[in-house]
Amino acid sequence: MLFLNVNPAQALEPMDDTEMGTVTGKEGVLISLQYYYNSRPPHDVANDEDIGSANADCTGLASVNCRLALQLENRDFGWLVFKNGHASLEMNRLSLDAAFLGGDPEAENGVSAANKLIDLNDEKFRNESGDCLFGDCTKSWIDNSPAVRAQYPESGGIYTAGNAGQPGTSQGYNDVLLGVYVQGLAVEYNEPEIGETWAAAPGWQANNFGSFLGFEIADNNSHQAGIAIGGNFYMYGF
Repeated sequence: MLFLNVNPAQALEPMDDTEMGTVTGKEGVLISLQYYYNSRPPHDVANDEDIGSANADCTGLASVNCRLALQLENRDFGWLVFKNGHASLEMNRLSLDAAFLGGDPEAENGVSAANKLIDLNDEKFRNESGDCLFGDCTKSWIDNSPAVRAQYPESGGIYTAGNAGQPGTSQGYNDVLLGVYVQGLAVEYNEPEIGETWAAAPGWQANNFGSFLGFEIADNNSHQAGIAIGGNFYMYGF
């Protein structure tokens, strides 16, 4: 049996504006994401396999192991079925931090000069009547307004074209890695239509209508397309 004693003196207490004004932040938040759906993440890949490729259960349109099925409200007789599909997504080093709108991104976090704040257009901070939506619409006031900044460091990227019709190669396009493969897309029904003789099965398991569409997102090097991004996003006005 576990007994827990809570001291009322340590309970949360409200803070007034003066006390809130003395609070300073410490570290920001760094987000890295890996998502693998019916595909091989890095720790499951052997030397002769490829990151983001389909796992062993993805064997074709008829297989129910690698499916994604959607059913709409009030349309419970049918399913939109993505057959024999797999996907992967990796994103690294997305940071969330406090900033000021007039801060110098170049000095603060190494973002290139191309991503510095543009010249102020105070019309963005006024309503249709021309009234300022902030306390003041002067440049100095807005420059000192706090914001939450989502920032992605630029890693750049270099693409080298191939010779004689051969595919090119890319380096540095690894800020985001995205791979999507769907062999077939079809609408499948829970019950046979009038006059049809095919066996009834739950729509998401059926393969009576094959496919009307297939698609893939990848690049010449692997099952994942490499994307290079960089810049700052500011949320302010709170």
